Amino acid sequence: MGDGKDFSRDHPLYQGAISYRGIPPKKTMNEQEQPQEEQPQEEKPIFAAQIPDLPLEDFEIDTEADEDAVEDESGGALCYAFIGAGQGGGRMAKAFYDLGYKKTLAINTAKNDLNLLALPDEHKFYIDHYGNQGAGKDQAKAAIAFEAREQEVFDKLKSIVGENVDRIIICAGVAGGSGGGSVTPLIKLCKKYFTYVGREDASERIGVIASLPTAGESASPVVAENAYNRMKELCAMAADKKFSPLIIVDNQKIKKLYPKLTVKAFWPTINNTVAGLFHTFNVLSTQNSDYTSFDPQDYDSVMKSAGCMIMGVTAVKDFESETGISTALKSNLEKTLLAEGFDLKTATAAAGVVVGGAAIFENTEGLMDNLEHAFSTLAAITGNAMVHRGIYEDPSRDRLVVYTLIGGLDAPQKRLEALTKFIKLNPDKK
Repeated sequence: MGDGKDFSRDHPLYQGAISYRGIPPKKTMNEQEQPQEEQPQEEKPIFAAQIPDLPLEDFEIDTEADEDAVEDESGGALCYAFIGAGQGGGRMAKAFYDLGYKKTLAINTAKNDLNLLALPDEHKFYIDHYGNQGAGKDQAKAAIAFEAREQEVFDKLKSIVGENVDRIIICAGVAGGSGGGSVTPLIKLCKKYFTYVGREDASERIGVIASLPTAGESASPVVAENAYNRMKELCAMAADKKFSPLIIVDNQKIKKLYPKLTVKAFWPTINNTVAGLFHTFNVLSTQNSDYTSFDPQDYDSVMKSAGCMIMGVTAVKDFESETGISTALKSNLEKTLLAEGFDLKTATAAAGVVVGGAAIFENTEGLMDNLEHAFSTLAAITGNAMVHRGIYEDPSRDRLVVYTLIGGLDAPQKRLEALTKFIKLNPDKK
């Protein structure tokens, strides 16, 4: 290039073409930067509170801690726990256990009775106070034995019942020693337990299933007097809303309904019938219906009604006639399965639940009117108590069945008075 330094590409000093792409062009006078006003900086608030570091900040909730060791498998609307006191109460509780009510505990002062009960050992509690023979028919001795081991029974409830429980039902034969003697202390203990697990209205969460002896058993004056005294006490407590409900099972009445039962089948039939009927209402209240639902709140309100309670079931053959269902319903209540001697007009709450096959609901003309008539009959029989209804279609059925649940009843005075013919009572005891 004239200065003698125009090196070719092959020259060792050649450095390549010069690039101006990385050098910004000079700004013109019009493009000179203008001075900008300074923006005021936003002041940040000062956090002056002195907060200590707490160990609780790093605490992680143990989700397994809230889970009960024993889970309910019944599938019902309410989670029940059952305590079977004595031989009869233990057999009744076992019937509930078989239906999925796994929060079940059997207690007894007689070790042999517990050994013969087909429950897992962890669901049994032996009150060892008088040796293997237990309390016999002495309810006072049974009460003393229970109170001596009360804290241990409470601890056993914590392991079996847990915290997820809506109600506890105590099952007891009121004529026996262990059952009749421990039922009242158990009611008090269960109230403490509900307070422990943080439940309100403990009195409304505790119920009793009390069984009366047969006529043959009542021939023993000790048995009859035990049954009479304990039932009088329980009926008075139920009326005073100390617990709810009191379901009375009259073994003599059931014996008449099943006259040909064998000795081996007698007690299982009674216990399975009572448990099955009780279970039916708890399960039905979880079901949806295209017609009328008997929902959990309806069921709960009946169970809370203070006083005595009866349950019944009947199959209706003449459901096509206007009065067929109401007649069957009335007959069922007058000849109720569990007990007799009640004045149904003293009831405060009731439920009538109808379950029928799909073909019956589809093809029977006027069936809805017939059902309405039956529900009206139930209200009239129970003294215009609050009657909750339920109508369910079950495709597996080919018949119509009516279930009844009546609560808030006065004590069955006639049945209690029948016990007095076996005992000699002073006038002031009546």
